[in-house]
Amino acid sequence: MKLLALVLVIAFDRFLEFFQRWRAARWPRRVTTEVFETLAGMVGPTAARLVVWLLVPGVLFAWLGLGSDGIIGWLVAMVVLLLVITPRNTSEINRQLLDAAARDDAETVESARRVLFDGTPVDPSEATTRQTGERIIVLAFSEWFLVLFWFVLAGPAGALLYRLTEWLAETPDPDEQGLSRLRGWQRRLHAILVVPAAPVFTVLMLLAGSFQRGLNAWRGDESLGREHGSLDPWEAASIGLIARVGHAVIDVERADECLDESACLADQRIWYRAAHAIVLRALLFGLALVAVLTMIGWVP
Repeated sequence: MKLLALVLVIAFDRFLEFFQRWRAARWPRRVTTEVFETLAGMVGPTAARLVVWLLVPGVLFAWLGLGSDGIIGWLVAMVVLLLVITPRNTSEINRQLLDAAARDDAETVESARRVLFDGTPVDPSEATTRQTGERIIVLAFSEWFLVLFWFVLAGPAGALLYRLTEWLAETPDPDEQGLSRLRGWQRRLHAILVVPAAPVFTVLMLLAGSFQRGLNAWRGDESLGREHGSLDPWEAASIGLIARVGHAVIDVERADECLDESACLADQRIWYRAAHAIVLRALLFGLALVAVLTMIGWVP
């Protein structure tokens, strides 16, 4: 049942345009933030943060456990995944980036970069081709793979808990002065949830691309992770690993010849297309792995 849910969610992401437009508005995150702020005004920020963070995942886990057997459980799992995957609609943004680069449409390329680099210290107007390609790979990990990873391990409750942890770790308390203790714990928990998934996604990229080049680049890189918006050192090292290996496994002709803005967009598109292809192949390898684990009975 989990495998079928994953396949359908990926199909919805690729082919349903109305779903892409709805998700691009980031409605689930906006509602989460509004509920938290409303509760914070009634019961205080700490209690509100705990309720928003743990109530629904706890109910889901008590109801469905680690699996999602039965039609109702399967439908609930589908709804949860559709609510929490790729909140900035990066799949569609990546396609817009590729099409705009092919047309030499600099305005659309810059608009796509603003979405991709939102929440990072990188200025989208000054982002190099290499940074943009690495960002495509990093966002595939954080917006797609991490949710699917925790869904496979812990069911819909695990997927929802991961995304709520991320959102709340980034949402300050009303009138917050500095980092509150509970928010700091959520930031650290988010980093802990990232750590075990990073090597799995890295291995999938090795299988999907240039294995030896990627293996030689296997090293955590905290500074590179912070370039992609990571604040916790553990998370930064894992995200840096994804970016380093993601760049290394892309083994296409002239891949590293156009890493700055002086290169024409048509040439830069080589990098973007290769990064997008690595992401898709890594996800397919991940689905194949889940299929094998399902057949031997390790995944319900």
